[in-house]
Amino acid sequence: MTISVTGGTGFLGSRVVAELLSRGHHVRCLIRSVQRGAALSRQLAPELRDRLQLVSGHLDRVDSCRDLLRNCEAVVHVAAPLAGSVSSLFANGVIPTRVLVNAAADQDVKRFVLVSSLGVYGSQDLASGDVLDERCPVDRHPHRRDPYTYSKIAQEDVCWHAYSHRGLPLVVVRPGVLFGPGRPLLTARIGLMVGGLLVQMDGRQRVPYCFVDNCARAVAMAADVSGIAGMSFNILDDDLPSANGVLSLHRTHVASIRAIRIPGWAIGRFARACEWLSDRSEGMFPPVLTPYKASALWKRVRYSNDLAKSRLGWQPLVTFDEGVRRTVQALRVSGVVASN
Repeated sequence: MTISVTGGTGFLGSRVVAELLSRGHHVRCLIRSVQRGAALSRQLAPELRDRLQLVSGHLDRVDSCRDLLRNCEAVVHVAAPLAGSVSSLFANGVIPTRVLVNAAADQDVKRFVLVSSLGVYGSQDLASGDVLDERCPVDRHPHRRDPYTYSKIAQEDVCWHAYSHRGLPLVVVRPGVLFGPGRPLLTARIGLMVGGLLVQMDGRQRVPYCFVDNCARAVAMAADVSGIAGMSFNILDDDLPSANGVLSLHRTHVASIRAIRIPGWAIGRFARACEWLSDRSEGMFPPVLTPYKASALWKRVRYSNDLAKSRLGWQPLVTFDEGVRRTVQALRVSGVVASN
């Protein structure tokens, strides 16, 4: 099968390309940078390179999307900006997705896999201890969260609309927080960085981490497995660490860091204080945190990956501990972390 991939030179996308090639597929990858395309090719085993085709173009151009999808059976859409203002994230993520989706529907592809995010769920509606799985609704007020979440939900809306109105054979993959060589261990799920200080939120909650290679396998399988159109899958590791555990690992293997901890019972109060200070400044200082954001990020919920296991046949083969070892080893090779 020939599969078109967007974002194939990125952190996750490069692993997805390698995984698809290792499964015997031909892969056509849209690139904007010749240099990054060459680097992607060099990362691959020599026996895989002959089945990789690099196509230069831009996702927001209809002609580029048509060239990318010509004679392809499936599409894996990984490309998406990770940061920026709402307008830039929509311009560089949501609008190109609409162009690609329309081209895919016109080409009558057999599978369209969208890589979204676990963050799209409205976990504010869950109680502590509840299970967050694919039955949970998507956040109904994403504009109250952050620009990235807002754009990811809008991106999904574009794809689900094409599924409902144009018969796009859509499968959505929603990874947890990706980590691995090239990404840090500490993320916003642990707390907020203010200068060189970590404001740790709670600490006892489990954090939905996923090692990047585990996720790449799930994405590749979503392009392969039959009978799953119209489904979404949460992809995260089995042995989820606590936020305290991640911070401890960072301090042990990466670097010491100053931190103050806001206990779970006080997070809401802290968020309301941030919002009050912003209101007092008449919007001069945007709130660092709001109760709505806090409830979405640090609630003590449980996470399930059972559907991916039962319908995709997927298993997270790399344990969290092994993922941390590989991540730290890469930091040592790059010189970011000193060897013991």
